[in-house]
Amino acid sequence: MSSNKITKCALAVKMGLMVGAFGLTMPVMANDGATDENVEVIQIRGIRASQEANLNAKRFSGAVVDVVTAEDIGKFPDKNVAESLSRITGVSVTRGFGEGEKIAVRGTDPAQNRTLLNGASVASADWFVLDNPSRAFNFTLLPSNVVSDLEVYKTPQADIQEGSLGGTVYLKTRKPLDLDANTISLQVQGQYSDVSKEWDPQLSGLYSWKNADETFGLLVSLTRQERSLARKGKEVLGFDRQEVDGEDYWAPRIIGNAYFQQERKRTTALVTAQWRPTAQTDVVLNVLDTKLDANNINHNLYTFFNSGFVEDSAVISGSGIVAGQVNNASSEFAIIDRISYSDAKSYDLEINHELPSGVIITGKLGTTKAEGGTSRDRYHQFNGSYVSSYYDSGLNLSNYVTAGNLETFADIENRTLDWMQEGSRLMTDKENYAGLDLQFDIDHGIFHTLKVGTLVQDHDKSQRQDGTRFHWLADSQHNDPINGPYGDVRAGQGSWGAAAMGWTGNPIPFSSFASGDSYAFYPLMSRAKSAELAFPAQAYDSPTATFLFLPNTWEVNEKIWAGYAKADFSSDRVRGDVGVRVVKTDVSSSGYSWNGDWVAASVNMVGGYSILANELEPSQGGDWGVAYDTLKHSYTDVLPNINVVFDLSDDSLVRFSAARVMSRPDYVNIANQQSVNIPTRSGNRGNPFLEPVRANQFDLSYEWYFNSSSLIAFTYFHKDIQGSVLNSVTREMAFDEANNEMVEVTITEPKNGLGGRVQGLEVSYQQAFGYFGFITNYTYTDAKSDQDRDAVNNPGSGLIAGNSRHMANLTGYFENDMFSARLSYNYRTEFFNGVGEFGNEVYTDSFGQLDASLTYNFNDNVSFVVEAVNLLDEDLYQYHIDKTRPASLYQNGRRFTAGVNVRF
Repeated sequence: MSSNKITKCALAVKMGLMVGAFGLTMPVMANDGATDENVEVIQIRGIRASQEANLNAKRFSGAVVDVVTAEDIGKFPDKNVAESLSRITGVSVTRGFGEGEKIAVRGTDPAQNRTLLNGASVASADWFVLDNPSRAFNFTLLPSNVVSDLEVYKTPQADIQEGSLGGTVYLKTRKPLDLDANTISLQVQGQYSDVSKEWDPQLSGLYSWKNADETFGLLVSLTRQERSLARKGKEVLGFDRQEVDGEDYWAPRIIGNAYFQQERKRTTALVTAQWRPTAQTDVVLNVLDTKLDANNINHNLYTFFNSGFVEDSAVISGSGIVAGQVNNASSEFAIIDRISYSDAKSYDLEINHELPSGVIITGKLGTTKAEGGTSRDRYHQFNGSYVSSYYDSGLNLSNYVTAGNLETFADIENRTLDWMQEGSRLMTDKENYAGLDLQFDIDHGIFHTLKVGTLVQDHDKSQRQDGTRFHWLADSQHNDPINGPYGDVRAGQGSWGAAAMGWTGNPIPFSSFASGDSYAFYPLMSRAKSAELAFPAQAYDSPTATFLFLPNTWEVNEKIWAGYAKADFSSDRVRGDVGVRVVKTDVSSSGYSWNGDWVAASVNMVGGYSILANELEPSQGGDWGVAYDTLKHSYTDVLPNINVVFDLSDDSLVRFSAARVMSRPDYVNIANQQSVNIPTRSGNRGNPFLEPVRANQFDLSYEWYFNSSSLIAFTYFHKDIQGSVLNSVTREMAFDEANNEMVEVTITEPKNGLGGRVQGLEVSYQQAFGYFGFITNYTYTDAKSDQDRDAVNNPGSGLIAGNSRHMANLTGYFENDMFSARLSYNYRTEFFNGVGEFGNEVYTDSFGQLDASLTYNFNDNVSFVVEAVNLLDEDLYQYHIDKTRPASLYQNGRRFTAGVNVRF
């Protein structure tokens, strides 16, 4: 078998693809002026060329790194960057809405991994109302066509930003001086979803220009992608303990039949300006502006199983009741119409300059900001009741409105509006940063390069939530304030909400709101009719008022200073790096405090509603002591690491890495806040004094590159984790606004507890045979917590979130000058999601997804593309502790894309 030696082409690919930490990449022109004109720019085109580039970059890296390279300008292996990442060993992805959203590496939580764009942070804010502000990057914000290649660092280097317990994803975009002048790339495609039955446009274009001297260039990339998303689902909103024959079992509180619709519109602009006045100086400015409009409407028909349970009907499996009946069940038909979005902007300036002495100076300066969430959330509730209701193990419901008569389409249309409200929940994420790095050539034994640097970051994460109520009565509407808002009201006074909900007027049936569409088994609401009947302009006149959700309004500021030193070494058969990174983090967590009930306190802050506030909580005497408090916390981490590569031969090597790593607590966990979900009787409270989760880790790997596009590799990894974030549980009283009563809720609060251990094995094998090739890998991960297990009193205890014991990928491809085709299957076994919004443990069952793509190259400039996602139409199944006890079942369906790519 021939040896795979480092050829000139391989070395060029290596130099073009290899990127170290942020701000430390040595530009190609920085060698010397005489060689600049001889630098060969490698243009990657095609599956095989992309795979060869990936292997070369991996092979010559000092750390344990995996690489994905675009197959052409604007053509990444997948439409979604997260999907491409999921094909790497040890990387898992969440797909809540049928598209890759967040990634995790080696059995960690998504929030314990970092994503950098050109070496810098990118602000991220989620659009989904149930997502908490997180450190995890949401990849739905970033279209894949703007990415040239990416690297996943599974072992750290001192010059890479800290904060990852699992891995750091380094995304790179193209530079204009690396492309031919007047390069044009266009993609015109359409995407079809078999659930929504809609075709949506997928448009993108790139233009790159540079002057004749190749000293200045400008690149502009524009992308517009739309997606008509529909998801059918069945879901359980929390589990309670139900007694059957003297034994307690888990049983659902509420079961909902959900139908989610969304119109996603993503617009992304990337502008890169590059100035190279001399062979020793390179200046690059990247400006990214991405907007995601994610307006959605969710219908859910709820049936309440928390009272009237018939014990003789119980079907028991394991520790739960998987089927049963209740008598005299209540029901809610809830429709939420949301204006949602997620916008992000980033400005990044990097300057590289080589001094005559050979010292390379890199300066980095930038700012990034994101805002997202739901700016308007209109909630409609149409109540009903059943004489009996039955559910089976598939969460299928049989609801009887009268004895022997199942609920019909017409029965639902006859329900009347019983409750309406409006609100908003917005998140912001912002960071300013500045860094300076120096690289020295040294001659000290086996050490040849020394890098030192510093980075300063000022990061803000915040959330604001408010609510609008249409049924309140203001102080000015009362004759006698002593009698309260529902007592002696002046003649002719009232509220829009009281009339619309039938309290003081004629109730409005759902049939008046219906759109006439019947994608679900129940009638769907028309947004236009909702705006006309329930939320017209006059609905917002006084006494309608908006109040602040004190528990859910907060901000966290982190001021981070980091300094590092890194030394690269090499000898005849050994190379690597050793370094240390020192990081100091100052946390300021701000939020509201109050005495008594927060709803009464917030109502009183509005002004003009003191009667209502005192009616809600008379015991405070009109003074709730509302204050905005800031709590502070600081910690310092010393993070040493070493990476060593032993070149056993020209085509095989062994790697060893050891390091100390840390992951800062998620923002919602350190926020000075408390949130409560009244319907599920659950809530959470932040802890600003949480410490990071820390770990000592080591890796040992063997890699054999037996030709330019082939690899066999084995990697063993081990992480000894300390200070895992655990939940403590307390029971407290909170106000139920809809029913005007105090109720008991379960509050979870995070704290640092015992740690755990994550270890596993990654196996990779890929090879090309003529026009054919395949890529396969497998990851085994064993994650264990040192905490005692108590699922009843302390949900989530003794578990590590995000870890699938088994993950595997298999890709087969064919490629010649005219055609290229790829079939890819991604699989992961079940994993623990975490404690859900309703206070119970949520697990996701094993999931496999088959994707395919076919490209026909009409000529050198034009190609036609067909792609398919989730060909096997796999559903997302989630459960509560036992697999036989479903928590949710979602059908996202298949997606198909067809179009043309043009390149000049």
